[in-house]
Amino acid sequence: MKSINVALIDDNAICRELLKMVLRAVPDYEFNILFEAESLVGIEENADFQDELDVILLDIMMPEIDGVTGIPILQNLFPSSSIIMVSDVENPEVKQNCIDRGATSYVIKNTVQSKLAAEIIANCNN
Repeated sequence: MKSINVALIDDNAICRELLKMVLRAVPDYEFNILFEAESLVGIEENADFQDELDVILLDIMMPEIDGVTGIPILQNLFPSSSIIMVSDVENPEVKQNCIDRGATSYVIKNTVQSKLAAEIIANCNN
């Protein structure tokens, strides 16, 4: 079984739980949640996971520091990790802005069940 280390950053605890449920249901892969955060404020406290973290699942709309602004912060703290945006925002310009800033992928929350695991696996295999 292949193991992938993940961080969940979303201000909504229910969304984080749903993401974990989706990931637990993926056959042949074990997704280890190294840390969860409801904000990017203080995220540097998790820098110890720098060498272990494969993928960061990041929401866009969060208090204080939004996910788009947080992309370069996370890239600096976790340079070898992929950042996958997981958002309700279905705007092509917002998606492109995230990709331009360094996110590797963008998944709409209502498609998480069908698309998220494939995006994570594809990012870890590159």
